[in-house]
Amino acid sequence: MGNLLLSLPLLAHILIGFYFTFFGFWNIYHWISITEVMIQRHLPCPFFLLSFLIAFQIITGVMLMFGILIKLTALALIPFVLIFVFILHPFWKFKGEVRKQHMALFVTNLTMCLGALILLVNTISPITQWRSLLIF
Repeated sequence: MGNLLLSLPLLAHILIGFYFTFFGFWNIYHWISITEVMIQRHLPCPFFLLSFLIAFQIITGVMLMFGILIKLTALALIPFVLIFVFILHPFWKFKGEVRKQHMALFVTNLTMCLGALILLVNTISPITQWRSLLIF
């Protein structure tokens, strides 16, 4: 039971990091539709901005998965998520099925922001967890 409790924060790092990495690649796949939305919302330099945001998502996701500068990475992700969730998923402006989709993405991203906040207060690092899991 002790090893299970020690492995839970490690699993959290991996899952939260995977979320950001996965959606970074997802955004590459949906490049055209995302840039169209960014142009509609009058964001500056949408192609450059989207490239930067995708790179940021993938890099920070991988950093979380591998336990690299976790607190700094989580601290960087929080404003990133908060700003872009309000810009890209304003569910209150839509109706019907589109509203439900945007609301689901809005809530999901805020939940991931909460996950990043939890990583800020977590004192156990993945490296110490791996060591303790390997010692029987």
